[in-house]
Amino acid sequence: MDIVPLDVPGARQTVELENPQGIFYKIRVGGEVIKRTKGGWSVPLRNGSTAKIKSQGFIPGFQALYLEDKKIYDMGAGVQLPERIAIFAPLILLIWVPFGLVLGLILFFMGIPGVKNQQMPRGLRIALPLINTVAAAVILTLITGRIGIWG
Repeated sequence: MDIVPLDVPGARQTVELENPQGIFYKIRVGGEVIKRTKGGWSVPLRNGSTAKIKSQGFIPGFQALYLEDKKIYDMGAGVQLPERIAIFAPLILLIWVPFGLVLGLILFFMGIPGVKNQQMPRGLRIALPLINTVAAAVILTLITGRIGIWG
């Protein structure tokens, strides 16, 4: 399990981000997972008040966490533009057959942890979603006998 400490000044206990390299993540306070309520996570402070951690970002797994208006963690910080573009390649499958969209979404979400994995060579992080897309397109073509726009 991948855990990253978050800097929350005045927090009563340690605040951590669980699974920052994946799609779904959790915020933990003192080792316990806290639930998201009213658009963010409430972290108890030593002075008796609470701080609010909020997430911003549209693409799952690439959000940034903010404490008040200060960025405290960016889940996609190490991913450059070519990798971000390549991750969308599986969505091209929606032009193959109607259920190509489902396969494209599955491959999109499966590719996010691979693209974010800094231990893999950068070329492989770019090539992997593209290779998976081509392989899926070939398989869909062989299964359905049709190419492109449901023809």
